[in-house]
Amino acid sequence: MVPDPTADSGHPAPRPDPGLKEELKAQARRLGLDLVGIARCTVSERDRQALADREARGFRTTFEERDIDLRVELDRLLPGCQSAVVVGIAYLPYRPVPPPPGEPDGPRGRLSRYCRGQDYHGVLREKLRTLARWLEERCPGARTYLFADTEPPIDRSLAEQAGLGFFGRSTNLITREYGTWVFLGGLLTNVPLEPDPPWSGTCGTCTRCLDACPTGALVEPYVLDSHRCLSYVTQMKGYVPEEFRAALGDWIFGCDICQEVCPYNLRPSLLVGDHPELNPWPEVGGDAGPLLERILRMTNAEFRSVWQKTAAGWRGKTVLQRNAVIALGNSGDPRALPLLQEALGDPRPVIRGHAAWALGRLAELRPELAATALALLREAAGREEDPDAAREIRAALDRLEGRRAESPT
Repeated sequence: MVPDPTADSGHPAPRPDPGLKEELKAQARRLGLDLVGIARCTVSERDRQALADREARGFRTTFEERDIDLRVELDRLLPGCQSAVVVGIAYLPYRPVPPPPGEPDGPRGRLSRYCRGQDYHGVLREKLRTLARWLEERCPGARTYLFADTEPPIDRSLAEQAGLGFFGRSTNLITREYGTWVFLGGLLTNVPLEPDPPWSGTCGTCTRCLDACPTGALVEPYVLDSHRCLSYVTQMKGYVPEEFRAALGDWIFGCDICQEVCPYNLRPSLLVGDHPELNPWPEVGGDAGPLLERILRMTNAEFRSVWQKTAAGWRGKTVLQRNAVIALGNSGDPRALPLLQEALGDPRPVIRGHAAWALGRLAELRPELAATALALLREAAGREEDPDAAREIRAALDRLEGRRAESPT
């Protein structure tokens, strides 16, 4: 028998209502929530142990709640919690979006699908706030706690218990209808609701996500070293560790590689979302991705008017521009050379430092540009005063000069 968490809480639960669950689900779907399921307000000991193991192995990121107990003891977030209403919004676009007409050609970057349109946090929270108001009006005495990605509850664990999907080897939740292309959130409530049965899906013997990860961030099935994940790398501040720069390729925010290879995302029967606000915006390059030149030369006003309204904006303009510099180096496109020369003179040391690495990388991919890259780096070395940027310039010079010394005359 499940103990009653309201017994000593001073917050008695509303009386059970047999018809409420289906009414609640219908209301959630009317609000545009594609998936909805009910779970108990409990997190399994397996999930608690998984969090503790990640902490012990140093895999927790700075983005996560540090207090493991707060993540699993949901009664601390909502005293008297009885049920978790877990929802999902599909973000696989239902129509292609081209870049703006007349946009010039040039090297482009890639954005994860989750940050190509309006910031999903706001979209999801507004729907959940509306659903919470409905529940509180429909059921006197109802109380709720909203969670949408950045709050403590382990949303994937609750979603799995609520029957929305199963936990895949990639550590993503895999749903029947939409694969992994789903934003998760929900409501904790003191209203007693009958839990839904879980879905017994499985990855079988498939290891495509582990095999495809360019940095080995999936260190074993169901275990992610977040600090090696390119999605995390694109969001870190400061200098990107050199071991990840070439692996970033043209990703400038997020990474979808493990999702793009997942068989559940490749099914002909895969459904798509009907959320125009989440579709790629032409202003960020649509499905083609943004021009790296445009990112590099973006003003503060342009950042605020477009990028800050996406899920790629929360880390600020400098992080996006740093990533664009790395992508220019990885592009192997000669048109990147004048842009990287410009970045070498940027007032921010972190941009200058990455521009030096990117010039070396470009010259590695296009040896005919090596002499020009060397001249630019030598000139930059003579004027650089920041120690970190100076180290990056010196390292790029050493690599280029070493390659030229090794090459046949």
